[in-house]
Amino acid sequence: MRHIFLTIVSSLILFQAAVAQEDEKALSYFLVGNSLTWDTVPSLLDGDTQWHVDCGKSLPFMYENPEEPCVKTSTLWPQALEEKQYDFLSLQVHYGSTLEEDAAVIAAFLDLQKKAKVIIHTGWARSASRAEEYASEDVDGKMVHSPAYFEALLEKLRELYPDREFQLTHTQDLLALIAEDIEAGEAPIGNIQELYRDDIHMNVVTGRYMMHNAMRRALGQPRSAVGFEELAPSMKKYLDSVLDRYFEKKESK
Repeated sequence: MRHIFLTIVSSLILFQAAVAQEDEKALSYFLVGNSLTWDTVPSLLDGDTQWHVDCGKSLPFMYENPEEPCVKTSTLWPQALEEKQYDFLSLQVHYGSTLEEDAAVIAAFLDLQKKAKVIIHTGWARSASRAEEYASEDVDGKMVHSPAYFEALLEKLRELYPDREFQLTHTQDLLALIAEDIEAGEAPIGNIQELYRDDIHMNVVTGRYMMHNAMRRALGQPRSAVGFEELAPSMKKYLDSVLDRYFEKKESK
C-alpha cells in the first residue's frame, strides 16, 4: 500500500512539473528590432520566441520595408503578427525617427496585437556619444538614447492605450550605472568601451550577457547564463550586481 501511495505521489509531482513546464513553453514572444535587439540574443530566450531583425534600421523603416531583414532566421513581422496573437511583443526604436513617428508606428503594431504585453527595447547609444545622449532632454528632434526620450514615448503610448501594459528593457540605464561605477573605481573594467565589440554593438560575451538578461527580465523570464559559459565568474558576479542594483532601486521608488 505504501509503495502504491508513493508511486501516486511521485506521478502527481511529475505531472504538475510537466504542466508547469508546458505552461511556461506556451508563452509566446515576438521581437522586432535591429542588431541591438539581436544583441539580446533572442534565440536563447525561453518559450515560443520569434523575431524580425533588420540591421541598423529604425522601427518606421522596418514597418514600411519588412521584406528582406538582414537576419535570415527572421519571421517576417506581417506574417507573424497577422497569423498569431503573442503574449509579449518587443519593439525597438533607433536612430533616424522622431518621437511622433515612433509612437505612430508602435500604435500600428499594437493594433495588430490586441492583448500582448508591450516591451519597448531602449537599445543603447554608440559608445562615443553615450554620455551626451543619455543626458539629453530634447524629445522634439530625432531619437536619442535618453531617459527623457523614453519617458515621453511611454507617456504618449499610455495616453493612446491606457489599458495596455508597457515595459522598458532599460538597457541604456544599465550602461549608465556601469559608467558611474567606472568613474567611482568600483567596476572590474576601466572603460565602458570594454563592453562593446565595435562603436555600438555589445561584446559577444560580457555585453550580450547583460543585455540578454535585461530582455529576459522585461519579458518576465528568470535570469540565465545558458550560452554564456565563457563569462568569467567575477564579471558575471559584477554584471548580476548591476542588474540587481538597478532594478531593486527602480522598484523601490
